[in-house]
Amino acid sequence: MKKLCIFFLLIANATILLSKEIEKPIKSTIKAVTVFLNGAQITNEASVSLNSGTTNIVFTDLTQYISSDNNIQVKAENGEVTILSVVRKLNYLNNDKNLPKEIQVMQDSLDAMTDRKTLFNSMVNIYEEEEEMLKANESIGGSNTGVSVVELEKAANLLRNRLMELLNKKIDLNKKIKKIDEQFSSLQQQVSELSTQQNKVSSEITVSVASKSAINTKLILSYVVNNAGWEPYYDIRAIDSNKPIKLEYKAHVWQNTGYDWDNIKIALSTGNPFQTATQPKLNTWWINIVMPYDYKSSSASGYGYTNQAQYRSQAPSITLDNDASLAGGYLTKEESETSASYTTVVENQTNTSFDISIPYSIPTDNKKYSVAIQDYNVPATYQYFSVPKMDKDAFLLARITGWEDYNLMSANANIYYEGMYIGNSYINTRNTSDTLDISLGRDKNVLVTRVKLKDLCEKKIIGSTKKETFTFEITVRNNKKQNIEMMLEDQIPISQNEDVEVELLESTSANYDEEEGKLSWPLKLTAGETKKIRLSYSVKYPKDKVIGNL
Repeated sequence: MKKLCIFFLLIANATILLSKEIEKPIKSTIKAVTVFLNGAQITNEASVSLNSGTTNIVFTDLTQYISSDNNIQVKAENGEVTILSVVRKLNYLNNDKNLPKEIQVMQDSLDAMTDRKTLFNSMVNIYEEEEEMLKANESIGGSNTGVSVVELEKAANLLRNRLMELLNKKIDLNKKIKKIDEQFSSLQQQVSELSTQQNKVSSEITVSVASKSAINTKLILSYVVNNAGWEPYYDIRAIDSNKPIKLEYKAHVWQNTGYDWDNIKIALSTGNPFQTATQPKLNTWWINIVMPYDYKSSSASGYGYTNQAQYRSQAPSITLDNDASLAGGYLTKEESETSASYTTVVENQTNTSFDISIPYSIPTDNKKYSVAIQDYNVPATYQYFSVPKMDKDAFLLARITGWEDYNLMSANANIYYEGMYIGNSYINTRNTSDTLDISLGRDKNVLVTRVKLKDLCEKKIIGSTKKETFTFEITVRNNKKQNIEMMLEDQIPISQNEDVEVELLESTSANYDEEEGKLSWPLKLTAGETKKIRLSYSVKYPKDKVIGNL
């Protein structure tokens, strides 16, 4: 009877074990990353063998910086597999017992240093005890027996020499102990840093899957992380003013997820996974007359408010809709290759994605790594621009039409002209103009001067008014070997007082904007040509008044 009970107990335990879901921990590999301007979506892959029934697949050793459980997606390559549930947790006890060989070697060195230090300290203690013994037995002869001078001198020399020898040995040992302490501290710090990386907090994602039969399949896991992003920048190269400019569209990519992205496919997206997708909704905008605070009124009278608390409680308020939103890497191939030649631009309804087909490696060190996106040879017209009142230099502008076809974003740009670095500029794509002006920097071969002609400037008092006249001469010289076009700008003041009158006297056929007081001269200069422009205006105002900023 006893054997029969044991048999049924074993059968029951086996049934319970078989009925439990099988759990399989697996390590996956990062295969692709889509980097957003803020955040990134990481895709991991793992090959698994499934038995019929339900199996819990545990993806281990994942980054702890997964932004939300709602952003985790899992799919199976085999359509016969059903995903039942996905659960994430943090693992704070990810201690790998098999430490890397590098850490083991360092730990052995620390143990050896500890043993040497213990030995040296013991030797120092022995020397100190010997020193105390010598000092305690330094009397020579008995109390009634005298000692000769020769014997006394021998004994003193012997004692002195031995004490000096012990002192030197202790000094030497203490130096060795100090050196061991310094080496021990540095090595221990390095071991601690490596061990911290080894025992970092990680995420584990348990995926419950069901299969009707035993199969081999690939599971694809994707999730969104916070500690990553990219920002655009440009290298703009112009050979001369007769050829198209070369616009190199690039990105600075960074990540600090705790795991290196080694030799993986990268896509850059202008989307934002953390931005709400709910459209804003306008509530009714209620307004009402607010009665001012009246010290003489009372609550019984029905007029005004007796205190600020009553005002706040009875005054109408505006309710905000809760749904409203408030507002580098190194190439794994040869250096001569650039990912710009391997980038596919995918335009969605809400964002643009740049799919780069060659792999990149981005370490988890929070540093910015350069990724080439696209190279464009952009047709451009060139025009010089100068405002000599503010800056005597002439600036070369490359004017691009149809720029919206290049999926550009507002960003800094490094400017190169005629093979030389000119400086840094900024491309502003947040405008509605069909022409994008890119400054290529200053050109010292186009000279602009603005001189005040004192002989033609005067002050007159006529009755109760004073009239001042100002005259300037602007000279433009083209020292280049080719013809150029230039837009020259200046201005006259605009009056804000009816007693102050401003009159434009001479402008050499300028285009004049009366509302802003701006004058512009479109010029064409041949090689070596000089042109002069004269600007004259007068300001009339009461003689007893002073005009500021004139």
